[in-house]
Amino acid sequence: MNREGFLMEEITTYSNMETSFRAVVRGSKRKQSRTGRVLLAHKEKVITELSEQLANGSFRISNYHEMDVVEAGKLRRIQVLPLKDRIAIHAVMSVVDEHIRRRFIRTTSASIKGRGMHDLLNYIRCDMETNPEDTRYCYKLDIRKYYESVSQDKVMDCARRVFKDKTLLGLLDHFVHMMPSGISIGLRSSQGLGNLFLSSLDHYLKDKCGLKYYYRYCDDIVVLGKAKSELWKVHELIHRKIEQLGLEVKQNERIFPVTEGIDFLGYVIRPDYVRLRKRIKQNFARQLHKVQSKRRKRELVASFYGMAKHADCIRLFNQLTGKKMRDFKSLNVSYKPEDGKKRFPGTVVSIRELVNLPIVVKDFEMGIKTEQGEDRCIVAIEQNGEAKKFFTNSEEMKNILQQIREIPDGFPFETTIKTESFGKGRTKYVFS
Repeated sequence: MNREGFLMEEITTYSNMETSFRAVVRGSKRKQSRTGRVLLAHKEKVITELSEQLANGSFRISNYHEMDVVEAGKLRRIQVLPLKDRIAIHAVMSVVDEHIRRRFIRTTSASIKGRGMHDLLNYIRCDMETNPEDTRYCYKLDIRKYYESVSQDKVMDCARRVFKDKTLLGLLDHFVHMMPSGISIGLRSSQGLGNLFLSSLDHYLKDKCGLKYYYRYCDDIVVLGKAKSELWKVHELIHRKIEQLGLEVKQNERIFPVTEGIDFLGYVIRPDYVRLRKRIKQNFARQLHKVQSKRRKRELVASFYGMAKHADCIRLFNQLTGKKMRDFKSLNVSYKPEDGKKRFPGTVVSIRELVNLPIVVKDFEMGIKTEQGEDRCIVAIEQNGEAKKFFTNSEEMKNILQQIREIPDGFPFETTIKTESFGKGRTKYVFS
């Protein structure tokens, strides 16, 4: 693939910066914090300032502190950045991630939008069910202290093979070299760049070595094969490549029959059924026993259901929660907002992103209160088959939508949003 340039223009668009602001300053805890209140009070100024710093490459991480987190019995030290810095990093990586996504193989899923552990779990289950003779044995391994031991210079070499925008590369280099060695666990950029670095291993094994049943979730790897002898050859290939990358395989790697169960992605995967990992079941049972709040118990049960529904765990769920696992559709209920306003599916986009593009207007709702003011109108649309929505305060648009509502079968309708100038340099948006 050719190297990509001119990404800074995409990164510093108002829509991307504003989306990143909302993604970082979200939730009542962050919004009500001292920093969150200051950011919300000066939102436009913060966005303008960060946009200028990113555009000229002068943005620098101001400060961070470290904290220890115990995850799955492992002690990890993560770096925590100020909210304002996180907005800028999110804006950069939301665009970078979209451009590097096409370079990943389909069977890697960590920190990739639209994928995840359940997506990869479904791939493994499907391969084991459709090709049982070719997936009789498993080689499972992971990389020792991946983020702490990865070479910063090698990560940047990978980034330079993908991007040619010097301003962007300068920002990424700053993110990568934030720590004395390795890359930060808490930094938003480390997920995408860490994935990009290990994609060289993925392509080597899939494209050059022809491995068909290869799966990676961050630094955890599973390879399936028809015989142990085949997987021992894969073992040599992987070790050789990982050593070239300056990394080390953990000593707990093993090759075993899949009938023993593959402990991967929080599940124990077997050819004919899948169970939850024992530690997840135990932790849930202990937490549920300790918690007194009914609200917190409902949250725990919902979280556990989200894991259990992807495995063969109906009886376990019923036993631990005292509830029957039912399919949502069978409940025949829908959300009824207290204010009586309609809620539309899809992501919120800026009306600026829709100018001169064909859209289908499906519905609208008036009298919506937003950060920009009251009595806004939210419009539900479809663009290229994807559900979206945008807010507008255009009196002309509101008037037209109300007129169309009076027309039988007026919705949905196709249109294009245009801009018109009026007054002294002012712009309005209209349907055409």
